[in-house]
Amino acid sequence: MTGKTIAVHSSRGGTGKTIIATNLAVILARKGLQVALLDLDFRAPSLATVFSKDGKGSVKCWLNDFLNGKCLADQVLVDVSKKHNLKGKLLVGFANPSIEAIRGIAEKSSAWEVTAVKRIFSLLTSFFDEMGVDCCILDTSPGVQYSSINAVVSSDVSVVITTLDSLDLKGTENMLFDLYDALGRKAVVLVNKYSPETRILSSASKDEVVGKMEKKLKHQVIGVLPCYCDVLQADRRSLLAIEKPDHPFIEKLEEIAEKLEHVE
Repeated sequence: MTGKTIAVHSSRGGTGKTIIATNLAVILARKGLQVALLDLDFRAPSLATVFSKDGKGSVKCWLNDFLNGKCLADQVLVDVSKKHNLKGKLLVGFANPSIEAIRGIAEKSSAWEVTAVKRIFSLLTSFFDEMGVDCCILDTSPGVQYSSINAVVSSDVSVVITTLDSLDLKGTENMLFDLYDALGRKAVVLVNKYSPETRILSSASKDEVVGKMEKKLKHQVIGVLPCYCDVLQADRRSLLAIEKPDHPFIEKLEEIAEKLEHVE
């Protein structure tokens, strides 16, 4: 997976996008890769909370600072892998969670966003060419905000998270057509929080779910993750891939990580 950028995206919030992005990053770092995980959800940043136990306090510069031209690429990454005995490295770039910073991003012009996407490309180039990063994962804003569009166009492939909720499915279908197909960007779909008792497809097997979703969404479905109550109720600061690496949720996410290596 050397030199690959993966955006984790969804049509709306609540699909499990961030927990998938963070644990996917840990899984790849456990395999020995140098992984950069970036919080590009500037309107609702969460990685600063997820990693509040792991060195967020050592942030030199926020990603906001880089996009505003106030710092260099190597100043935005914090190594949070040191105490977790990972074979590789997990380097995190945090979005500023302050109200002032969130408001500031919301007030940016379209001209600033054009400059921002150029800066994201330069940031990724620095990571891959100068800092030895193997893979970069972008946790994006849901929907079609400028920041999420910038993440999509900066990535080699996007993993679009959906549940079987009718609003999620319709939003995902529209977003795949209006954004990904319109821009010619690669996307695969990951169905999250699937349960055999789900009313919509109560008698469907996993293969039938995949077949129905691919027919409806016209994109590859890379996996189906069941709904686990303990995952839903877990502390958002818990990194399941580190604390419970044998959990079925992580085992299934490892299978998805393997498939992503072969997505062109």
